[in-house]
Amino acid sequence: MPSDTESPLGVLILHGFPGVPPVMSDLASALCQDGFAPMMIHYRGCWGSGGRYSFLGSLGDARRALALLALRGVDARNLAVVGHSFGGLVAIHLAAYNNKVKAAVALCPVANLREDFPTRRTKMVLRRGLPFVAGLTMKKALQEWAVIAYRHDPINYVNRISPRPFLLIHGDEDDVIPVSCSRKLFSRALEPKEMVMVNEADHIFAGRQRLVTRKTVSWLRSALSLRQTHS
Repeated sequence: MPSDTESPLGVLILHGFPGVPPVMSDLASALCQDGFAPMMIHYRGCWGSGGRYSFLGSLGDARRALALLALRGVDARNLAVVGHSFGGLVAIHLAAYNNKVKAAVALCPVANLREDFPTRRTKMVLRRGLPFVAGLTMKKALQEWAVIAYRHDPINYVNRISPRPFLLIHGDEDDVIPVSCSRKLFSRALEPKEMVMVNEADHIFAGRQRLVTRKTVSWLRSALSLRQTHS
C-alpha cells in the first residue's frame, strides 16, 4: 500500500482461470506507483493458494477479499474492481451486487457462456487450465460452468452496475474469448460506460500491456476521484 497517502483508493484485482497474466501484475505495480492501494488475490486452489479450486467458489472468494480490502486503511466508500477473463465475470458480478464498488473494469471478459462457449470451446479452455488448479476435475468443472451459465452470466446483470462507471477493454485478436463478448456487455450495460478495443492484441495483451495499464490507471483515477468528490 502506498505510504504517502492517508486514505488511498483501494482496487481489487481479479485474475482469470487459472492464473495471472503479466498485464495484471503490471497493472498492480502501476496502480501502487500512482498512489492507489491495489490488492490482488489468488482464488482458493490456484497459483499457490490452499484449498480446492471452484468457479462458483471464486465469487465468494472475491466478496471476502473486497471486505478485507475495505478494512485495510483505504477509502472504503470508493473501492474499484478490475478483472481479466473469468475474473472479468467475477468483477462484473461483484460490482453489480455490491454497492461498495464504485467503479469496475473488465478486461476480455466472458459475457454469455451459453451462446459464446459451446462445449468444444469450453473443454478447450478447461483442459488448458485444469493442470494448474487443485481439486477440480473436468466433470466438476463442466457442472460448475453450467451453473454459472444459468445463474451468473454477466449479460443478465451488467446493467446493475450503473450509475457507477464501467470500462471494458478487449484485444481485437483474442482467440480465447470472442470480442463479441465485450460488445454484448457494452450494449447491455447502462451509462456511464466505455469500451476500448486494443488493436493487434491477444487475450493477455502480449506486447500491449503498457497501453492497457496506462488506460486502466488513468480511467480509474478519473472515475474514483469523481465519485470521491460527490460522496
